[in-house]
Amino acid sequence: MNEGYLYVVLALLSFSALGVFHKLADTLRCRPSPVNALLYAWSLLFAGITVTLRHADPSPEAGGIALLAIPFGISASVAILAFQAGIRHGDIATSWLAINLSSGIPTVASIVIYHEPVGWKRATALLLIPVSMALLWKDKRDAEVKRG
Repeated sequence: MNEGYLYVVLALLSFSALGVFHKLADTLRCRPSPVNALLYAWSLLFAGITVTLRHADPSPEAGGIALLAIPFGISASVAILAFQAGIRHGDIATSWLAINLSSGIPTVASIVIYHEPVGWKRATALLLIPVSMALLWKDKRDAEVKRG
């Protein structure tokens, strides 16, 4: 198995576990902010251990990387808090699907900024994202009408 596939599988399992643990935290009536703080504290510890064990030498660009990490961290924190708030008011399946469909935004950005090629499969997938979002919205609206 190619090492890249191992990373894809690890990412898939980790993101899946993240969604399940967030729903568990909501079920246990945990507040989103402390869960978020602990999530990032453990992430920092795990990343520090990983870097230490791999004997990674700091690159000359380390200062630039640290500055780039700040907006990434803020964006990730806002995303996690919004996701946690969202699952309090809806189904995890709908929230998780909406998050996964949001991958279309960086895909479009990559196409525009880096001029990545767009084949018919990628174009079809991108065109189906708004359709999926519309169906999710309709399903949510129908469920609300049914509840009364």
